[in-house]
Amino acid sequence: MTSGGIDWQREKWQSGLGSKFIHQGEKNAAKYADEVIVLSKGVQDYFKETYGRKTHFMQIRNDVCGLEVAIKNIINASYSRDLSAKIAAADHVMQKKGMYLGGYRPFGFLPDPSDCHKLILDPVASRYVRLIFELALQGNRTGTIAKILNEKQIPTPAAYHVAESHVYSEQKAWDLQRSHWTSGTVYHVLKNEKYKGTYVGAKFIMPVPCKHRVLRAPLEQQVRIEDSHAAIVTPEEFEQAQKVIMLQHGKHQAGNYTKHQYPLKGKVYCGYCQKLMKYRVLKKLGPSFNCRFSATAADSPCKRIPISEKVLEEIIRNALTAQIKQAEYVLEILHERERKALICFSALERQKEKLSAEKTEIVKQRVALYEQYADGNMSKEEFIRQRDAYRVQEDEKMEQIQRLRTEKNQAFQPVKRDTDHLQTVMSTVEEAGDVMYLSQNVVETFIDRIEVFNDEHVKIHFTFENVLADYAE
Repeated sequence: MTSGGIDWQREKWQSGLGSKFIHQGEKNAAKYADEVIVLSKGVQDYFKETYGRKTHFMQIRNDVCGLEVAIKNIINASYSRDLSAKIAAADHVMQKKGMYLGGYRPFGFLPDPSDCHKLILDPVASRYVRLIFELALQGNRTGTIAKILNEKQIPTPAAYHVAESHVYSEQKAWDLQRSHWTSGTVYHVLKNEKYKGTYVGAKFIMPVPCKHRVLRAPLEQQVRIEDSHAAIVTPEEFEQAQKVIMLQHGKHQAGNYTKHQYPLKGKVYCGYCQKLMKYRVLKKLGPSFNCRFSATAADSPCKRIPISEKVLEEIIRNALTAQIKQAEYVLEILHERERKALICFSALERQKEKLSAEKTEIVKQRVALYEQYADGNMSKEEFIRQRDAYRVQEDEKMEQIQRLRTEKNQAFQPVKRDTDHLQTVMSTVEEAGDVMYLSQNVVETFIDRIEVFNDEHVKIHFTFENVLADYAE
């Protein structure tokens, strides 16, 4: 038994059952415990003088506290920043020597078996990279190249790395999402200077050490080493591919892409590939959404027909109005069920209070039993028999109380949770104003996701649809 102090003498226990109960426990510990461990010399002397009981003193060290903790934290933080700066400086020196430091190698390269900081050509993937540059030099657009690669079933860089075990297992779920070539993937391959044999390092800087925020370094601060490793294309072919990309970029209409805020931002997905749809302003259709990924997938059922923002908003308004009417009806049902659950809850609460009172009485009787035995008014056998009987009764009461608590939670909490959630939604409807005007606030509050299929077929996931589904007739 371990004792940290004379608890029964504390002010909060001075009057009532608590002081007697703790004091009796102390007497029993001094009399029956195999060993007693105390945490202060004063308590050790108290047990020796009061009960004649030998105890073992255990000293608890507490030499780090208060101001020392704050100072040590400051020192540790300073040390971490200094260490981070030193590591970054060491990495920069290695990059200046042309030593590759990436987690895994670019598509088309493998680590040199004799030196992991050097690159050698991957005999398979390097042919895929070469094909991409050849298609670009023929004047094909990046989207056309992506479609050709998908038709030929050439694996994407992510899928290839996973298949060849070039990445860790925890990265696979993230990488396998990129199972189709896209215009962006092809663009990044064509812009990568490593394919012409140039080492590029120190592309990013960390303004504040120990912070995860990084910025792209200016070109003059980046490390570039020509002919650092074997090239897949010649520098002339690489530069020619850059000109083809620039010519394609110049053909885009000014204002075709927009970055302004719009109500459905981040909510509209293609129903087939589950990718976020692109918001564009077209000449004939005006503001609209279209899927950029399905066109490059050879087996995709998506027709890539854009849907007008005006048409989509009209569909959402009609669906949202119907959902709100259903929510009002379900809320009335939930209020009635909550009233009935509250009546049941009150009855169960009264039963719990009665059981708690009975349990308290058993505890009092058990404490009195300890006092009788300590005073020598009861034999040990009789004490053990009655003590065990009281414990059985107390355990039965605790089990009944726990069962009532479970019943209370099952009877009231689910209904109350759904009611509160739906009531919050309805209150937000009133605060949001006219839901017929799809503002950013209305969309974020009521809409979780929008999936668009062919022929203007739309599936809308509302934030409160699970509650409505549980209480639908």
